[in-house]
Amino acid sequence: MSEVPIPPQWEYRVIHINVDNRTPPQPPDPQVASQKLGGTLSPEFISREFPQQYGPEQRAQSAPKHPAEQLQHFLNLLGKEGWEMTTTAQVGQLLMFFFKRLLPVDATPAAPTLEPTVEPAEVPPQSP
Repeated sequence: MSEVPIPPQWEYRVIHINVDNRTPPQPPDPQVASQKLGGTLSPEFISREFPQQYGPEQRAQSAPKHPAEQLQHFLNLLGKEGWEMTTTAQVGQLLMFFFKRLLPVDATPAAPTLEPTVEPAEVPPQSP
């Protein structure tokens, strides 16, 4: 009996970018982030809990980068994870990026097996 080859299986990822040319990008600011959250999180808390985005080192080197450079860095990170960009599309103010990558062979779900279900027998109540 010959085995039927399993076709490749893909997983997909969609990323969107809000296209707004009215305001230039600003470096991360914990004060602004706190204000956007209505003050529910203090700037100090945001800086401490999210040091990669709002820590002192990040603010020291937070000269705004050109959007193309930011996008290139982001796309390179996805490429290192095995994602391949397949297409882009714009929907209103959203620029959509579509990616795919092969599912690892061991991550593919096994075909469901049909096993008979056995209903538990009803136990009559016992008298005290």
